[in-house]
Amino acid sequence: MNSWTQGFFDQGLAVIALSVAAIALLLIWRSGWRPAALEQQRQRARLNDQSMRILSSAVEQSQSGVIIADCSGVIEYVNPRYTQITGYSKDDAVGRVAELINNEELTDVNNISLQEALLLGVRWETFMVSKRRNSEHFWQQVTVSPILDDLGALTHIVLNIEDISDRVETQAQMEKLAFYDALTGLENRRLFRDRLEQGLKHVRRSKQAMALLFLDLDQFKRINDTLGHDAGDELLCTVAQRLRACVREEDIVARLGGDEFTILLSNIASADDAGLVARKILKSLLDPVTLSTQEVTVSCSIGITVAPEDSLNASVLMRNADLAMYRAKDQGRNNFQYFTDDMNIESLARMSLENELRIAITNEDFVVHFQPQMDLSQARVCGYEALVRWRHEQVDVIPPDRFIPVAEETGLIIQLGEIVLRQACLQMKALQSSGISDQSVAVNLSARQFRDRNLVPMVRRILSETGLAPRWLELEITESMLMDNIEQAISILTELKSIGVAIAIDDFGTGYSSLSYLTQLPVDKLKVDRSFVNKLPDCPRHTAITTAIIAMAQRLNLQVVAEGVETEPQASFLSSHQCNIQQGYLFCHPVSAAELPAQMIRMKSHLASVTYPQATPTAITH
Repeated sequence: MNSWTQGFFDQGLAVIALSVAAIALLLIWRSGWRPAALEQQRQRARLNDQSMRILSSAVEQSQSGVIIADCSGVIEYVNPRYTQITGYSKDDAVGRVAELINNEELTDVNNISLQEALLLGVRWETFMVSKRRNSEHFWQQVTVSPILDDLGALTHIVLNIEDISDRVETQAQMEKLAFYDALTGLENRRLFRDRLEQGLKHVRRSKQAMALLFLDLDQFKRINDTLGHDAGDELLCTVAQRLRACVREEDIVARLGGDEFTILLSNIASADDAGLVARKILKSLLDPVTLSTQEVTVSCSIGITVAPEDSLNASVLMRNADLAMYRAKDQGRNNFQYFTDDMNIESLARMSLENELRIAITNEDFVVHFQPQMDLSQARVCGYEALVRWRHEQVDVIPPDRFIPVAEETGLIIQLGEIVLRQACLQMKALQSSGISDQSVAVNLSARQFRDRNLVPMVRRILSETGLAPRWLELEITESMLMDNIEQAISILTELKSIGVAIAIDDFGTGYSSLSYLTQLPVDKLKVDRSFVNKLPDCPRHTAITTAIIAMAQRLNLQVVAEGVETEPQASFLSSHQCNIQQGYLFCHPVSAAELPAQMIRMKSHLASVTYPQATPTAITH
């Protein structure tokens, strides 16, 4: 086309355009359009522009990251918050395909993928781990909204992202508090119970065995009380680490609370595998642990039960392992025991005994018997030890070694101890009223009684109620009770001494007391344990220990009493070494208060017929 023709053509187009414009104006005029309408249209346009600016500003200042991409996922716009969250600038992002657009593995709560949501034209949301520009991983919540045209075709994709790392971390910490032990980091009872249930489901499916181990640290309370709770916590953490090192990665180790731990061993070939692990644990705990600059060694008692052999019920297995663990403690601690059916029988019998004991305490179905203590230097009875007996309607009398451990374990010993103390003081007061004087009564205190904060007020109250003068009451405590917390023990004993009662250390020589502590204890008497006496005078080792205890007591200005004396040679040996106060079957069995007068006549006659080696009396004033 030449220039002339082109010019003519352009002029024609211009004419046509003007004509069209004119016709359009005419039609608009005829339709009633006026300049006022044009102004309204302009005003609407301004409002639309203002709305767009407000919307744009809101997106720019949003606290959520915003990405706008075309229908293929190619990024056309990102806001400043996106840059803050990810570290990628606008230039870095624009022109790239958004990372999750082609991720077909991601789904929302309804298991719908992003591609499916875009095809359906519906909103989509998920949570995912992403990576910042500095390679740091973070959690983000992503919401995707498809933008459709009037025909329903996808034109753009708007992605809204929020950094929820702090929220996820907080939730993780809350879950850790709910399911993990805060001190050791091990699983807690709640999570362990769930693991046990899941493990049993696996046992049912796979037919493979699983072992449950219960562990309880031996003498942990003594360490905790002596070195302090911080040292106790440090010990628990060390034990937890050693337990984890003794099992496979897939095995479960949990802390139920206190010093109790559990272990779940899955897919074991036989019960012997659990025994191998138990031996490994016992050996690992032999290594000393340094706590507060002091080395301690701890052991544990372990109970083992196996599924499906013993049970497929979680509660039953927990009980089985617990029973086996207590059997291990009864066997001397620092060992493991497998659960056996006879433990269930023992447990039921123990439960029955506990229930009957509660009723007996309510009804006060107990009687106090008295075993005389003889002063051989003066050939007289100088005191009595009060020994409780249970009057049972079906088996007549139950000896204390059957029910005292149950009472101690259940806490019933507090009520029982008060009953015994009251009866002993009443009987002693009655003997004094009948003319028997210058004799004291000794009452044993259990470990739980000794730690009871109401002990001192209770002793004061009973002495007041019964009218027995404090100097005629002697309280016996064991050596091991003192060493649980020596400072506390000294404080309690000092309070008791302030009342005016005497204090004796029972079973002396069987514990682990320090002589330096012994000099600080406000005690009046040492009782040589029967385990040393019963082999006198033939066993050189026992004669050496006994004579050493007697000599030490004399140097500390303490009375010394030998208990469990059953033969004349024993009595003669003790008397020849200046142990003049003796107690045992040689002189008298424990008898009721009513039988005491007759027994005293018999004992006086016995002493008159026997001559013991001359010994210097040990007289101590209270």
